[in-house]
Amino acid sequence: MSEAAARKQWTLPVRNRHLLLTRGRRRAMPPVKTLRAIGLKRGMRFLDVGSGPGYFAIPACGVVGKYGRVLACDVSPVMIAELRAGAEKRGYSNLTAKRNQGSRIPFPDACADFVLIAFVLHGLADIQPLLAESRRAMKKGSAITLVDWHKKPMDMGPPLEARFEPEELVAQLRDAGFRNPRWWDFDGNTYFAAAEGP
Repeated sequence: MSEAAARKQWTLPVRNRHLLLTRGRRRAMPPVKTLRAIGLKRGMRFLDVGSGPGYFAIPACGVVGKYGRVLACDVSPVMIAELRAGAEKRGYSNLTAKRNQGSRIPFPDACADFVLIAFVLHGLADIQPLLAESRRAMKKGSAITLVDWHKKPMDMGPPLEARFEPEELVAQLRDAGFRNPRWWDFDGNTYFAAAEGP
C-alpha cells in the first residue's frame, strides 16, 4: 500500500468550529499579517478554499479592499452561514461565499489572482482533484498557497496519520502542473507550500 493510500483522512467536527477562531490561533498566525506576508494585495480577487467560518476570508476582505473581491467556499453550510454573518457584521460587502460539493469549486474559470487552501487537505483522500480545480479557477500569472501542519507529534491539529510532509505537498503541486513549487516553515508546527499557476 502506498503512503498516500495509507494516509488517514480527518476533518474537524463542525461542533468544534469554535477552535478555528480562538485568540491563541490569532496570536500564533495573525490572519492579516499572514495574508500580506504571502502576497495578498489590495485590489486582488482572493479565493479561500475550505474557508470554514472565515479565519482568513473575513480579514482578506479588508486586505483586498473595496476594489478587490473575496471568494470563499466550504463543504459545510454551517461554516458558510457563519462566514457570511461575520462579514456582514464587520460591514464587508466584497465577499461571495458558496457551499462546494467535494472538490468542485463553485466559481468560474480564471476568477482568482490568489488561492489559499489552509488546513484543509488532511480531509481529502486524494488532493489532486482539488488542486486541479484550484488551477482552473486561477488567472494567468496567479499564485497558490497551501498551509498545513508538520507531520510530527504535537497536541494540536489533525492526527499524525492524516498529515503531509512538506515535500509531499511540493510534489503534489508539481504533479498538478503548478510552476516553481516550494515550501517554508512558519513556526515549527505549521508550514506553507506555494507555487505559481497557469
